[in-house]
Amino acid sequence: MTVITHALNVAYELMDASDISVIMIGGLLRPVSCSFVGPQAEAMLEQFHADRLFLAVDGFDLEVGPSTPDVWEAQLNGLMVRISKEVNVVADFSKLGRRSVSRIGPLSVVHRLITDSRAPADFSAALRKLKIEVITA
Repeated sequence: MTVITHALNVAYELMDASDISVIMIGGLLRPVSCSFVGPQAEAMLEQFHADRLFLAVDGFDLEVGPSTPDVWEAQLNGLMVRISKEVNVVADFSKLGRRSVSRIGPLSVVHRLITDSRAPADFSAALRKLKIEVITA
């Protein structure tokens, strides 16, 4: 299996897994999220395609969709969405119904939400009505 990441913590966690190849995307380091962003990261990412994207977000709103506080990160995340066949948003209950500054993409690009058991039932029901699967752990 191959994992493409722009997050240092993900690469670090996977570096000893012998059955996983890790491709690290470069660019400008955002210390707050331990991730790389910017034109260099985007140029490298444009060379790939992905079957599944697992996208951690800072906000996930029923009108705005997924969002993040950083403009550069939103742009890179939007590109990851475009090159992926399936988009899985990963967000705990505190991110649901919340809007962050920079929009990643419309709600219509999301196939699935992976969240925790404290997710509001009405939020989950609204997503299911839009044919977006909700998985709670």
